[in-house]
Amino acid sequence: MGREYDQIRKQLAVNIRVLRGQKGLSQEALALSADLDRTYISQIERGVGNPSLLVLCKLAAILETDITELMSED
Repeated sequence: MGREYDQIRKQLAVNIRVLRGQKGLSQEALALSADLDRTYISQIERGVGNPSLLVLCKLAAILETDITELMSED
């Protein structure tokens, strides 16, 4: 389970970073839109943060996608 979790967390990190870049958003802009701290967005994008379901929903909405896309191996 631990290894699978690490892979999902790393994929989530990559996907958020890519989607954020495609939208032309800085970490700061994404954080402000989601009412989060920029350092937390940085942690998520580095694969060290453990976002809650609520945070994932907020990020998906801002990035105009859904949670399954945030975690998919595209």
